[in-house]
Amino acid sequence: MRWKMVLSREPINGDAGGTVHYWFFMRVVLLLAPLLATGCDRTANTFEVRAVGATSADLTLCGQSTTLKRADGKFTGDVPIRCEGVGAIKVGFPDRPQVRCPIGYVTPGAVQSFKFEVDNGRCDASRA
Repeated sequence: MRWKMVLSREPINGDAGGTVHYWFFMRVVLLLAPLLATGCDRTANTFEVRAVGATSADLTLCGQSTTLKRADGKFTGDVPIRCEGVGAIKVGFPDRPQVRCPIGYVTPGAVQSFKFEVDNGRCDASRA
């Protein structure tokens, strides 16, 4: 006697509702999968740059660029990290060359905070 699993519209073990249960289950799985996948992005990852006279700050991470928002004399942003790797923040000035602040190794799911200070054309990690 051979056993085989048949996924069809036929009743399962004489249960005419078996097919209905199967299709309901599959629909629930398809609807919940995107919600579970986006749940990983809720980890707070903050980026902050203090730079006197700067006009812009752009974060590049995982091949995606994000413009940091200016508030209270600094540029800040909360960005989900979806890759393992490195990145950078490019700080723009109206009267001098851009300054690059390297982002060290990042990991998805970890709470990470990066703070920098730009002074005299140099970007240093901030302790504040």
